[in-house]
Amino acid sequence: MKEKTIVSTVTLLTSLLAYWYSKEAEKDSVPYVMMGGFLGSIIGESIAENVTKSNP
Repeated sequence: MKEKTIVSTVTLLTSLLAYWYSKEAEKDSVPYVMMGGFLGSIIGESIAENVTKSNP
């Protein structure tokens, strides 16, 4: 997979999980989605880096 695809997918998933959590907790969703996207991009970058290192 391409690095950009991995990062985008993980960011989307964490943003959606954060949105779901905020709606279940009946809180404002904007800060949760922003933090979820930020954390997802960091996680996605880490995964993509490990994948590219293992596949030369």
